[in-house]
Amino acid sequence: MTDDANLPSELEELDRSLREIRFAARASFGPELLGRLRRGERSKGAVPPGRRRSAFLGLAASLVIAAGTVLVLRGPPQIVVDRCCYDLDGGGDADDGVLILAQRNARVHRLRVYEDLDGSGSYTAGDLVRLDRGARPAVHGLAGEGIVTVEQCCLDFDGGGPDDDGLLVIAVPPERVVMAAIYERGPEPSDSRAAAGTFPLR
Repeated sequence: MTDDANLPSELEELDRSLREIRFAARASFGPELLGRLRRGERSKGAVPPGRRRSAFLGLAASLVIAAGTVLVLRGPPQIVVDRCCYDLDGGGDADDGVLILAQRNARVHRLRVYEDLDGSGSYTAGDLVRLDRGARPAVHGLAGEGIVTVEQCCLDFDGGGPDDDGLLVIAVPPERVVMAAIYERGPEPSDSRAAAGTFPLR
């Protein structure tokens, strides 16, 4: 209904009559409905009980399969590791940190080298990001002359627990970072990879 203030005068009586109408089921409706259901009557277009049950089971099975697929595709949980403060850009001040998104003791999904501008000792929104890379190590921009290699070892950079990871950063002082990667040293110095001097970068 429209607001009374906008209603034409010739419709006011009709509006009052319509507002007074109340709908209620007759007293015999409940028993009649139960009797029809007991006799097996269905409303027009209703799905027979057998089909309804199979459709419901099919829907439930689809939901279970979809949930399982999501869990498989999602893989192991990811963790965030924040390590600060080092001189990673070759500028001389220990004011740089790394923020790492990884699967525990496994794959690195994202690695960010930042400058801790606010001195909080961790990454915050106001910090300056020197390098932001995805799952694979890559050189960002031309290195040019005067590059330095900075290594931090041995800490837990991948959230695995033991301090068996290293961080390798290639920078152009005083404030440019062109590459960063995490590597795992292995449990013992006599590890075959260590003997060969080859650690896979992550």
